[in-house]
Amino acid sequence: MEKRVAIIDPVGIKSGMNQYDIYLCQALDDLNVQTFIYSNFESHSKSIVSKLFFGTFFSSNLLQLIDFLKGIILSCIDCKRQGVKEVIVHVFSTHNMAFFTYLMCKLFGFKIITISHDVSSFTNQDNRLYHRLIYNHWSDYIIVHNEYSKENILPLISPKVHSKIRIIKHGGFIELPDSNITKANARKELNLDFETPYILFFGRFKSTKRLDILLRAMAGINSSIHLIIAGDIGKESFDKYQNLINKFGISERVILDINYVSDSKREFYFKAADAMVLPYEIIFQSGVLLMAMSYGLPVVASDIPPFKEVIEHNKNGLLFESLNAKDLAHKINTLFEDKGSVHGFSKSAIETINTTFSWDEIAANYKQLLS
Repeated sequence: MEKRVAIIDPVGIKSGMNQYDIYLCQALDDLNVQTFIYSNFESHSKSIVSKLFFGTFFSSNLLQLIDFLKGIILSCIDCKRQGVKEVIVHVFSTHNMAFFTYLMCKLFGFKIITISHDVSSFTNQDNRLYHRLIYNHWSDYIIVHNEYSKENILPLISPKVHSKIRIIKHGGFIELPDSNITKANARKELNLDFETPYILFFGRFKSTKRLDILLRAMAGINSSIHLIIAGDIGKESFDKYQNLINKFGISERVILDINYVSDSKREFYFKAADAMVLPYEIIFQSGVLLMAMSYGLPVVASDIPPFKEVIEHNKNGLLFESLNAKDLAHKINTLFEDKGSVHGFSKSAIETINTTFSWDEIAANYKQLLS
């Protein structure tokens, strides 16, 4: 009997997890594992069963709650109907939604593979009781993406479940770039200048991503270089960042798109930019980093442990001293002064994704966990 596994992902495309879900299921399918995705997006693969059981945006919290509860129940019922025994659940924080997802999966008798993307919440949403239930009692396996995450999760969970932890890397996105879209096409679509160098800060806003450090660095970055900021602000206020833009007089060098960015528009931004900048203070794993490298975008990132597990300084990217705006400015200037290094970083980044973050190997590791 073929192995079967489902991903139940209520957030899905809203936080960019749709690409992760699809790539993992495609790779599992190549290993003869029947896959199912229950989320708010559709897979165009004929072999992956995907069902739209969750919505994306809502006019009220009540409507969101109703949609979520309906989606979880329908997902579990369909999993039973399809003969699924194991489900994969993404965890970024142990809040109410996570709790009820696990509760329903356990009531339906599923084994649960937890992918702990953030081993503790950056938004202070973790509920201690839920955290204990999810990690100590309801997870049959706990997946983290790197050594740094494993080191950080061990003190937070019972020693009895340490044996359930597996390090399985977050895969790259090497097949994602659209070869029909060139840098010129992208800049025309976004109304960007064809000659100006652009650096990109992309993704959902969190204070720990330290956009403020990058804005402070702009004062020391060559005045010809412009910054694109694109992403969903969520519940944060952009005021503190706008105040810094005004303070340093860089408004003419900053392009703002503070909204949810669709996959199609993300393609334009990644093609239009000359480099990605990740000034994060803390992160457990960055899909934006792996996506940028998959596009061959040179990356300038803070020298925090998770990034150092991916980026080899001066080979497939540049690392700057975390929280040091002057060093960040220096590294960005250095990157654009040496055109040869840009090409070298781009080539090495793609090689890193191909060799170290292959979905084939990742899927094989997941398949070993399935009964």
